[in-house]
Order: sequence, then structure tokens, then C-alpha cells
Amino acid sequence: MSRASLLLLLFGLSCSAGEIGPAENSKADYAQAVLEYYEEMSVPKPFIIRTGEDFKAHQKQLREKILECMGLWPLPERVPLDIHESEPIDHPWCTIKKVYYQIWPKVYSGGVLYMPKEFAEKPAPAVLCVHGHWNNGYADHQVQKRCLVLAKKGFVVFSPPQDHEEDLTIGMSHQSHHVWRNMRGIDYLQSLEEVDDKRIGVCGASGGGLQTQMIVGLDERVKAATIVGLTCDYREIMFPYMAHCNCNHFPNIMRYTDQPEISALGLPAAVQYLTMNDWTRHFGADNFPTIQNLYKANGVWDRVDSVYFPTAHLYDKRKRERTYWWMEKWVRGNKNAALEEEPDDITIIYPEKTLIDLSVSVGNNKGLDELKAIFRRKYHYKNDIPEITSKKAWKQYKDKMTARLKDLLGEGAKLERKIEKAREISRGSKDGLVIERIEYPTEGSMVVPTLLFYEKKVEGKLPVVVMLAEGGQDELFSKEGERSATDWARKGYLVALPDIRFLGEMSLAELSDNFGPEKLKFQMASSSSIKKDKKSRVYHTLWGWWRDSLLWGRSMAGMGVTDIQAVLDGVAERGDTDMHNVTVIARDSGLTATMGLLAGVLDERISRLDLDFNNSCFERNNNGYHAVRGNDSEKYIPLVARVLRYGDILQWSVLLADRKLTMHRVPKQAGDTQWLANIFKTIGNPKGLTLVAK
Repeated sequence: MSRASLLLLLFGLSCSAGEIGPAENSKADYAQAVLEYYEEMSVPKPFIIRTGEDFKAHQKQLREKILECMGLWPLPERVPLDIHESEPIDHPWCTIKKVYYQIWPKVYSGGVLYMPKEFAEKPAPAVLCVHGHWNNGYADHQVQKRCLVLAKKGFVVFSPPQDHEEDLTIGMSHQSHHVWRNMRGIDYLQSLEEVDDKRIGVCGASGGGLQTQMIVGLDERVKAATIVGLTCDYREIMFPYMAHCNCNHFPNIMRYTDQPEISALGLPAAVQYLTMNDWTRHFGADNFPTIQNLYKANGVWDRVDSVYFPTAHLYDKRKRERTYWWMEKWVRGNKNAALEEEPDDITIIYPEKTLIDLSVSVGNNKGLDELKAIFRRKYHYKNDIPEITSKKAWKQYKDKMTARLKDLLGEGAKLERKIEKAREISRGSKDGLVIERIEYPTEGSMVVPTLLFYEKKVEGKLPVVVMLAEGGQDELFSKEGERSATDWARKGYLVALPDIRFLGEMSLAELSDNFGPEKLKFQMASSSSIKKDKKSRVYHTLWGWWRDSLLWGRSMAGMGVTDIQAVLDGVAERGDTDMHNVTVIARDSGLTATMGLLAGVLDERISRLDLDFNNSCFERNNNGYHAVRGNDSEKYIPLVARVLRYGDILQWSVLLADRKLTMHRVPKQAGDTQWLANIFKTIGNPKGLTLVAK
């Protein structure tokens, strides 16, 4: 049933659908506005060419900021490597061992070491050969070939694994693990007596190209790098209808920079880019000239190179040959190195499991679960729950936490409004209720479609009730009886039913039909078509927004909060509303309750909140997977990266201790409700908090 028909049914309106319901093309219009927002958020930050001390200062500052985004600044303690090795495999060109080394306390990483049998010189140059998402990891034939040929040329080669682990609510991303593991991999190479610790190179393709880009940008020990099939503007690997590989996404990075600048941050390290018919296809025209000019301005013009290959997304023979030449020239230091053919007689280790199953005993290794525990011991808010014994102490805590919340939600990254005034779409009345459909301007060119209704004959200023539901207006319209939307209106309130992002007709499920590469102004070098199956399309769309909002540093929860505030701004401009008496109600949904709660923290016009968390909290529904996978989806809340460094539902609720707050179904994982109740008492508002178990 259309919204217009539903309105007519519920209210018995004697007007046409066009008079009350949305215009026929509204869904397409809303989708286009969302896509415009998406594209504007994805525009790369300016890449400024700096020289001399100015560049060095920027390099230091930006490196620290990137590491901070990963939860790696200041850098972790370099614990003893505590190296464990397998028995060697004998190869005509080298000996091969599996090696485990300690990266965090009781967390080890394993890789494969290729030690040459013949050296051109000692100590020898070394190469960290990181790999991407190959089926057999470092045992893949193409990865083996690269490692073996470099070993034949006299390089000590180490190939670590590409494993994944993240806990985004505490600020641990895949990059937190990858970058530190590879930094420790360089530590390991430097610990070998055969290795010249001043001559270290890195190379990799795809996910390995990402690792290469990050390590050359962040670790000054890297002398040269070959990045294959990766470096491009982030927007080349961001899609409003699906997500790229998860390891690309870590919190807040696009607030500060983009991938091309990261890749060049290692200057004066020599960097080679090998691009092809994938998302790197535009790199030569869009990005490389700026990097070239940066190197030229700093007097090292010859240390950067870019070659395009008309191939698919591969690290094939020609690209490997280019890699060997670059490592020979810039890591070994042979400026007269020639581009040579890869040998045909490469004896790989087969079957691959021979390499994968090399046995190493590491009894002290607790694995990546311990890494999560390390981050939680270091950062989790429960390590430092404050004791608030006075109203002054509460006010100080509130000010500090409010500033933190603004940063977590990405308030500094939100777009300026491009639409100045609200637009009335329709107006009608029935049985004494005035019913208005309004579009309130919010971020960029976006609007919040909102249904307002109130008693026609009420005099004086109207108190306001804002009601939120995952199904949006449709869901709220369908409910009748006490405390329904119409019941509040009959009691003398102006009731606002906004479809904020990502609810109702502004939900990604509703809009995903209108998303697709052909709808975007920016034409990506390599884009995937939108999924045809509705369930799959919604899944991939939500996953894509969830991951890409991490890069923006603009939480989806923050977008919803901004929309709630936009509705309040619009309602306040009417002149017939009492903005000292504003209530926000969210029922049966952790998603809407969380958005309502956080809006209350940031907007003091909200005097009362009635929120049903449906047994959800950040701790329980860690990382938002329920939202995407549809598993127990009624109990999910929006992901806010790093939120558990500062608090869960109760710690944010305490900032509302001077107002009226009713909380339904708060799970025990959210913390101690008695702590919350005590603070309401401490500041003189003991009746302000109501906790309801059901």
C-alpha cells in the first residue's frame, strides 16, 4: 500500500493522493540527494605539494594522525620478537622456513623466510613481500614466484600472512593489525645477521598493494616500494551500493588525507606504481602527476615511477619483472640495473599445503583474540569509570563527553546545508487534526521528509513530540490507541514523524533500487553493477555505507542525529511550538533509541526522552554486524567507531541527568544502572530517570 493510500485509510481524508502523499518521483529525488551527499563526502582532500622542512613537518604530523586513526599512536611497545622457526625446505635457489615472531605480548604472526644460497654481497638487501587475498596466501604460485626470484637475485625475502581482525567499537581495525605486523616484520628482517638494515624494500599487489602503500608511507625504514593494483583515490573503491574489501576501511582517515598522499608520504623512499584495468586505471592521469611534482620539487624526481598495463587485476610476469628491476635499482642501489626477464625454470613448492603446513611450535601464542583483549585493556571505558559526587563534577564530565561525542559522530565532517527553507509538500485536515507533509533541509542538499499533525483548535504554543521508528511514518501510522502518534496529537501536542536517515522512506532498503554506477556523477575506473536480487542489494548497500562512513569519519548514527536536529530547527521556526517542551520517543528499536539518545545529548531543546533499546547496546551488538546480516536485526544499533573507549548506552545517558529520561530494556552488558541512577540523585533529579525492564 502506498503512503498516500495509507494516510487516506487512517485519517479518512477526502483529498487526492497527490494532496497528502509524496510526489510520485520523491523516492528517486531522495535517492539522488543521498547519492550527491555520498559523492560530496567522498571527494579527496587537497594534496598540497610541500618541500623541505614544511614537508617534513607535514610528514611527521600526518603519519601520527594516520597511526592515531588505527589506534597505533603512540606506537606500541616493541616486545621481544621471540622467533620460532620450522625445519627448512631445501630449494635450488634458497632455503625456506616458516617463522613466527611476536608482534604484541603473546600475539605472534607467522610468515615464510626465503634465505638465498648465494649472495651478491653481505649483508644483503631484503624485501618484505606482502600478499593480497590470494587463495593460498603466501603459498600461492604467483606469490612464491616473486619471492623465489628475488631470493635467486640475492635478496633476503620475508612474506607475512594477510590475516584479518577488527573490533571497531574500541578502535581496532584491520589496518591496526596489518601495519604493526609489517613494522614488526621489518624488525625481524633487521634482526637477521644476513640483512643490511638500511636496505629494506616492500612490494605487494591488491590487498598486498594496500599493505605496501601503508608501510612505505608510515615507516621511514623502507627504502623502496612497488605498489601493484591499489593506489587510487578512495572514491575509486567506494560504492554506495556495495563495499570494497574491508581492510581498506579504517576510522576517520578521509578527514585528513587520501590514498595517493599516504603512498607518497615515505618520500624520499623510491615508489613505483603498477596500474591496470581495475580501480587504478585513472591513477596515471588523476594522481601520478601530483606525486611526480612532489618528488621533483624535493629534488628526487627519479625516485618515482608509474606504468600502466592493459591487463585485469593481476600481479603477472611483466609486473613482477618491473618489481625485480625496481628492487635492484633502489634497494640494492644498482643505478644501472636493467629490466630482465623472469626465469622460466622457477621450481615452486607444490602442493601449496607443503608450505602452509610447515610445523612451528609456539606455545605462548594466544592469537588474534588476545589482540582484541590488548586493545580493550588499553582503551575500554570500564578501565576508567569516573566517580561523580557533585553537580559540578557531572557538568565537567558532561562537557568532556559531549565534545567526545561530537568527534565520534563526525560533527566536524558534516556538510553545510544547501537548502535554506523547509518546503511544504501538502496539507490536509480531518476530524479536527491538521496534517502537514514537510521537507526539512538537513546536510548538503538532503531533506528530511516529515509528517506533522496536531489539533486544529488548540490554542497557545504546542509542546512537541518527535517519534522514531525503523519503518518510519508507515510503521507509526499503523499503530493506534494510547500513546500512539494520533493519541499524542489529540492530547494537544504537535507530533512530528520524520523519516530521518536511515529510516522509513529514507532507509537504504527503500532507496537502493535507485542506486547504481550510472547514477553517479563521478565515473569510477572500475565499478560493479548493482545487485538484482532485492535482499542481496539491501545487504550490500547497507554494508557499503557502514564501511565507507568509517573512512569519512562520519557515523551513520551521526547522520541520523543531524536529521533529528534539522527537524527540531524546522519545527522551532513555525512560531506555534513550545521548544522548552520537546519529547523524543523511540519504540522497539535499538537503532532509533540510540539515535534519539545521542540527539538528546547534543541538543538541549530535547527535555524528555522515552527510549526502548530492545536489549541492545554497543557492547552487546559490537560492530553492527546484526544490522548488515539480518541476524536478530531488531536488536541492532548503529556502529559508532571507538565509542567504547568512552562509554556505552549508560555513560552517554548520564549526560541527560538534568532531564526526564525513560529507558526500556537496557541489557546488562551496557553497565551498572545503579551507577546511572545515583548520578541523577547526585545532581538533584532523582525522579528524572525511569528504568523499565520490559
